[in-house]
Amino acid sequence: MEYKGYIAEYEYDDIAKAFCGRVINSGAYSIVTFVSSDTDGLMREFQISVDEYLTWCAEDGVEPVQPHTHTA
Repeated sequence: MEYKGYIAEYEYDDIAKAFCGRVINSGAYSIVTFVSSDTDGLMREFQISVDEYLTWCAEDGVEPVQPHTHTA
């Protein structure tokens, strides 16, 4: 999944009974994580999480981590 240049991957967690995702192109640490109980909500939760991260950065005067691009 991709949104505003950020790329996310997700997997199903049997214990939580939910899909758990994270941004994978933000360096060593994932800047955004998200959870959804169904596949329909995955993209929505991903977008909400990215937007909240960017809003937080703007409000606190912090430069957001820019998504890294991978070239072959």
